[in-house]
Amino acid sequence: MPEFDEPIEDYASFFKDEHARNVTEYFEDLVRSSGVDEQLNIETMTELRSLQQNVSASSKSRGWWKAGRITAIIAAVGLVALAITMQSFYYLAIIPAIAFIVLVFIKINPEISSLNEKVAELEKFRDAKSNEAWVQMEPLNDLYRWDTAAKLFMKTFPLMTLDGFFSSDRLIDLTNNYDLSPSFNDGRSVFVTQSGAFKDNPFVIARYKEHWMGSKTYVGSIVIQWVESVRDANGNWVNITKTQTLTASVVKPFPEYNVRSTIIYGHEIAPNLSFSRNPSNLSGLEDGFFNNRRKESAIKKVEKKARKDIKTGSGELTVMSNKEFEALFNATDRDHEVEFRLLFTPLAQQEMVKLLNDKSVGFGDNFSFDKQGMVNFVEPGHLANIEFDGNPHRFKSQELAAARAFFNDFHNQYFKALYFGFAPLWTIPMYREKRTMSLRSEKSHDSSFWEHEAMANAIGQDNFRHPESVTENILKTRASGNGTTKNVTVTAHGYEGIPRTDIIPMLGGDGNMHPVPVHWVQYISVSQDTTMVVGAVTNNVHGDDSDDEGLDKGWKGAMNQYGISPENVVVNGALAAALLR
Repeated sequence: MPEFDEPIEDYASFFKDEHARNVTEYFEDLVRSSGVDEQLNIETMTELRSLQQNVSASSKSRGWWKAGRITAIIAAVGLVALAITMQSFYYLAIIPAIAFIVLVFIKINPEISSLNEKVAELEKFRDAKSNEAWVQMEPLNDLYRWDTAAKLFMKTFPLMTLDGFFSSDRLIDLTNNYDLSPSFNDGRSVFVTQSGAFKDNPFVIARYKEHWMGSKTYVGSIVIQWVESVRDANGNWVNITKTQTLTASVVKPFPEYNVRSTIIYGHEIAPNLSFSRNPSNLSGLEDGFFNNRRKESAIKKVEKKARKDIKTGSGELTVMSNKEFEALFNATDRDHEVEFRLLFTPLAQQEMVKLLNDKSVGFGDNFSFDKQGMVNFVEPGHLANIEFDGNPHRFKSQELAAARAFFNDFHNQYFKALYFGFAPLWTIPMYREKRTMSLRSEKSHDSSFWEHEAMANAIGQDNFRHPESVTENILKTRASGNGTTKNVTVTAHGYEGIPRTDIIPMLGGDGNMHPVPVHWVQYISVSQDTTMVVGAVTNNVHGDDSDDEGLDKGWKGAMNQYGISPENVVVNGALAAALLR
């Protein structure tokens, strides 16, 4: 591995190709270990596709014959109706009608019956050939593992450790040593976690659903009518009817939900500094008169704020010499200028500007960055849809060529997404320094409550929601007992919706007040507790599978104790969970 100091250049010149090579070698090793005969699989898939085409062609032909039958029957019925109306010349219509009916029974129905038999036979051959392909690929499909993506990432990028699950030890480290606030989880429910460490500096990537009480505008309307007397063109008084739609609105509390993906990274450097920034619409712009003017305007705003801070004493903002960095990064709410400059050295500013302006290698300026003391929150847009888990079922296929292409594409995209998720941190040399704070050495199989929430969400919120809940649910957990397998109480927080109506008086064009009904929904909080059992089934949280047999035995013992069938168990990497009914 080369010296790691330029995230974009290092990825383009080394990591991208290195990881592609590692992924390819790993997959080909799996193929060799499985003993799958690739040439035989190619022949089987060629025959399968031929059968699929034949089934499709025969089904399409049968469809045309069925359409012809319907057309013939409609034509016959129409001709019979015409014959009834023609009376003396009825035979001119009835004879063709009889001919259509004869055509249906003599030609069309036999063709359809023949094609039914042919399609059924072809489908039988197709299904048998499909099963044959699955049998051929079964040895390979059985070799996929949950932690493959993590292991491949660490092979290419050994500076980082990826955990099998987010342990209590890792969470305690972030909260006790780096001051990650417990309130971070308030109003949030974790979907997926991926924890680990970069040079012993802890992090967790979390996908979570957050909830807050927002507002919604409800609208109601009525139509009113009244009669007015007006003079016509001749000067006479006439009555006319007028109509008007009266519209009223009310604003009421409404539960809001949003799913986000955030990297939480702990580092002891600059412990007194906090700042925030969001993606800039100035990043990646080509040089030109108007674009340069926009950047100059952004720089002037920063300079204006700096002058105001000095004049009023409300802040310490001092403009950096790299004006483009100030315009693009725009962290003007920073509260400790000395530590900000300690982090963002001229080299760090230069690398950050490269990252923000990048259009081809990574993902460009698609991230927010929020530092709160020793905890950093980076939210890259591209992480919103990336799958963090390496679920083995995702890679199973009946075709070796397709499996190879998907396996390589998935793991290359996985590496790129994680790499550039951390890239905003890695542009800062200080954040690439090894941890100096004391590190706990003991290992634990105890999963954190974040993982318990993730397991509950994997089981599905519908299994926990209150029967009166009509909204999405936030699932929160609390565990009881000791050991690697424990009971977890899941509380589902949702809302019951009660229809309400407000009557809003509105002045109409007739000069009178009219009651306008506005229907809205009152949301009342409801919750329900359900118990599930969660346990560790492998020990790859620490990259050591020496105790896997014992953990799996303990989990199976718990399942037997509770009478839970294997098909009711949800497995996610090193953890498994099931409802206790």
